Amino acid sequence: MSQIRITSLLVASAVAAALPLRAAQAQDASDPVALQEIVVTAQKRTENLQDTPIAIAAINGQALERLNLASVSAIAAQTPSIAYSEAGGEAQVYIRGIGSNIFSIGVDQSVATHIDGVYIGRANMGLTQFLDVERIEVLRGPQGTLYGRNATGGAINIISRQPTDEVEGYASLLVGSFDRREVRAALSGPLGGGWSARVAVRGVQDDGYTEDLDPRGSNQIDDTDLQAVRGTLRWAGESLTASASVDYSEFSNGNTSIFPIDNVGLAESLGAVPTGDIHKTRNNTPSFHDWQTGGVTLNFDWKINDALTLSSVTGYREWDSDFLFNTDGTEIEVTRSSFIYSSSQVSTELRLAGDYDRGNFIIGAFYIDEDKFGGLGLVRAGFTPPLVQAPRSFVFLADGSGQASALFGEATYRLTDQWSVTAGIRYNDEEKDGLLSNVTLLPDTELLGLFSPRPLPAPTAAGSRNFSRSWSAWTPRFVVNWRPAEDQLYYVSYSEGFKSGGFNDLSVINPPFDPEFVDSYEIGAKTEWQDGRLRVNASAFYYDYRDLQVSVFANIGSITTTFTTNAAEATVQGLELEVQALPVRNLEIAAAISYLDATYDQFVTPYGTCSAANAALDSRCVGRPGLPRLIDAAGNRLNNAPEWKGNLSATYGIDLAAGGRVSLFAQVSHQGRVFFLPANTTVMSQAAYTLVDARVAYSNESGSLELAAFGRNLGDEEYFQNIVQFTSTSDGRRDPFNIGNALGYPAPGRLWGVELTYRFGK
Repeated sequence: MSQIRITSLLVASAVAAALPLRAAQAQDASDPVALQEIVVTAQKRTENLQDTPIAIAAINGQALERLNLASVSAIAAQTPSIAYSEAGGEAQVYIRGIGSNIFSIGVDQSVATHIDGVYIGRANMGLTQFLDVERIEVLRGPQGTLYGRNATGGAINIISRQPTDEVEGYASLLVGSFDRREVRAALSGPLGGGWSARVAVRGVQDDGYTEDLDPRGSNQIDDTDLQAVRGTLRWAGESLTASASVDYSEFSNGNTSIFPIDNVGLAESLGAVPTGDIHKTRNNTPSFHDWQTGGVTLNFDWKINDALTLSSVTGYREWDSDFLFNTDGTEIEVTRSSFIYSSSQVSTELRLAGDYDRGNFIIGAFYIDEDKFGGLGLVRAGFTPPLVQAPRSFVFLADGSGQASALFGEATYRLTDQWSVTAGIRYNDEEKDGLLSNVTLLPDTELLGLFSPRPLPAPTAAGSRNFSRSWSAWTPRFVVNWRPAEDQLYYVSYSEGFKSGGFNDLSVINPPFDPEFVDSYEIGAKTEWQDGRLRVNASAFYYDYRDLQVSVFANIGSITTTFTTNAAEATVQGLELEVQALPVRNLEIAAAISYLDATYDQFVTPYGTCSAANAALDSRCVGRPGLPRLIDAAGNRLNNAPEWKGNLSATYGIDLAAGGRVSLFAQVSHQGRVFFLPANTTVMSQAAYTLVDARVAYSNESGSLELAAFGRNLGDEEYFQNIVQFTSTSDGRRDPFNIGNALGYPAPGRLWGVELTYRFGK
């Protein structure tokens, strides 16, 4: 990582030094007569959102800055059909109920993430923070043709601001709750000779939204210490445009808190004192979470002639993460977890796009080569939980690599002035290799797990396994478009999504699992009314979701471990409605709502372990001592799939007689109940909640200076962004089926901030 960091700083410094400064230019403050056009690149060409037959949520940089939304976790609460959770330092994104909660470098996410066109193999490379973002595009539904692998749920495109032909920039200082201090700045402009450049930096520190009451721990928890920098150089000629960007980010904190929910925890049996507040914890562990990520991106666009454009995107990315966690979330020493993740990837994509009288086409090729390493250390300290005959400590290690290539093509043909069809197909070819091993550690193992200064024992032959697997798949897409008027588009589409097969890093006896697939049928509308003052977009969809990769706990001898298999089929169907309106001068109203019916069609899954003693408690355990307790999850909801989710917001501007402008913004977001396990138990679910956010800002007449105050979750709603069950923290006397102790990851409570921003240039 050090080479990327040094290169990033050098590029950023050179760019900043080379850019000339220019006096601030006055902004046009005239009132819009119609809603602003939203430009997207979802189909890998620049086009109006209203002309794109895909369900897309586009969030521009100004909207992100409005409430200091700096990560996917922050925007998920305001975006219907998206749910976000996190565990073990791993980001978990769900779109329309499709996502993944499996911990493993051998497993890929179900939602593909791209940064400036570069596919990100590990989700945390791009979801952890936003730096100088132009917009975020959330593509809902399988994106099997142009995006391909690991986009069964959809895709998230993060598009950075690019160098400009005129000098512009901004500098912002923010202070807020939990002693938050944040600085953001960017400078962009021409260098001469067709060259232009942009540099952006961001730094954030706060003390965390959870108070640690135990001085033995990290003292600060759920806190932030982040630094990020990006430098971009661009050259534009008559027919060729090329750019190169280098970025680097690093983060550290005292890790995150976890809150015991039920009464089956071993720590509670041993006298742990409840805090009674999800934002207070007694963390006795010197926990931490440190990560670094960075990369280089090269873009080329060659306009061969008026009809043809050849483009390439090549990227190199790295990710490193160290993680030590208090698994039981109390002051009693029960269990600690440690993780190490690292990955590096090189990817490239080449595309030829054409536009002609009756339509357009795009053909291309994609390749990625990824190297990954991961380790989990689980330490049970001082004793073995009662009634659990298991070794005290484990270390799981995985060293893997993967290569994927694809050929794709898509074409649109206009049959008449009103009707057109789009057809495309992608061929995916993948190979993954992995060396998995596990070690049972001695009782006097250091409590730091993977970060112990003592070397780990060598794994035995029985504790190691080599895997090598390959898969291929064809994923088509077909769309029929009807445009009865210039401002109305209706479409019907079919597409197929494909998610890679993989390995379970947490079990050397778990065989590799195969890809999962989803067939999607969708009907949608993109319409504008009242001379562009009213925009109404809607979609209805039906998914046939099969060969789901699911992770369950299974009992193997005396050890309870996780197993990942292709064990389920599901049906997902739903409706989405998005409305934007300019009803009167200076007032904009937006509303979005989604209804989701996402249930398992067939899925028999282990949930706990049977014994002779608990057979009297559950007839399913009669005659099954030592075997998994099986439940039928058919009809249960998928993980992280709220039935209802919606958002309502209003923005109002007041022009002052003395010059300047006051802007008011408020929004209400609601999410229905979500379940975090297929069993759909109440303890493993988050009840519905509603969030209220607001912002007030004053800007001077030129728009160059703005002072704003904002608040998020003003009602101080308490909720968990994820809930897990750990058998390693439960008391066997209180947990007869060995299901595990339920613990929740608290989301932030009420947040506020005051921000001063200076902008110059256009």
